[in-house]
Amino acid sequence: MGILGYMLGLSYRGAAELLGALDCPSSKSSIERDVAAAGQKARDVHFSAPRLRVRLLGVDGTGAPMAGRNAGVLFYVDVERQKLIYVEPVKETEASKVRRHVAKVFAAVGAEELRTDEHSVYEGVAPEGRHRICLAHWRKSKGKRAYDLYRQAVAEDRPLEAASMAELLELLRLEPRPPTVPEELERLVQRYINARRGLPGKINQLLQHVERTWAKVSDDPSDPTNNATERLIGLTFKIRAKTMRGFKSKAKVLAHPYLASYLRAQEGICDLRKVI
Repeated sequence: MGILGYMLGLSYRGAAELLGALDCPSSKSSIERDVAAAGQKARDVHFSAPRLRVRLLGVDGTGAPMAGRNAGVLFYVDVERQKLIYVEPVKETEASKVRRHVAKVFAAVGAEELRTDEHSVYEGVAPEGRHRICLAHWRKSKGKRAYDLYRQAVAEDRPLEAASMAELLELLRLEPRPPTVPEELERLVQRYINARRGLPGKINQLLQHVERTWAKVSDDPSDPTNNATERLIGLTFKIRAKTMRGFKSKAKVLAHPYLASYLRAQEGICDLRKVI
């Protein structure tokens, strides 16, 4: 009960008070030790299971508050099954480490496609044509930039630039999304291709980036986004991390997501005897 109380959002002290109210006295230190032990067992159970082949490998990083500092954590997720695969203590800013580890996991699970956000650290990790950018990330970042430039153009009374950004916003929202660069986008790129300064220069940079990444954006019919990875990070890690001062050790940082994933189970069944 102490472990479940903590994993559902109570603090160590709150979980101990819950047990006390149920006439089962405990202490916050005992709860902390029990959670750590259960997390390690859940991690062991996770790695003892048969390795599944993964078609869509989602990867994303997040910060982990730990003992007064911030540690980076990399999450690997089976996008289709929405299942945690690995959690590694690697910061996205550590480019060489990230590239080596992602390439290793990509090969180990036999993934057909790597799904990430637009972070440059993931470029070139997977074979050509097998790395796709999350559609939601791409539309959000490009749409926000286009809207900001549209507002700037309106404020500066530049109707041509405003119309160009309005047209770009419509192209970004196209459904179904063309797999290749639309002619309308190519025309916009050519219109600003020689611009280097001011508002036209900013528009040129945005248009060329949209054109360059258009074909790399995921068009998978089942799920073109990396939302499964983000949801799993939130459910197994971020929600709990935001309600506490931080994990005390790297081992606890790594064990917690496996325990959270195990307790949620995949088919509504969770055998607590394996971890408690």
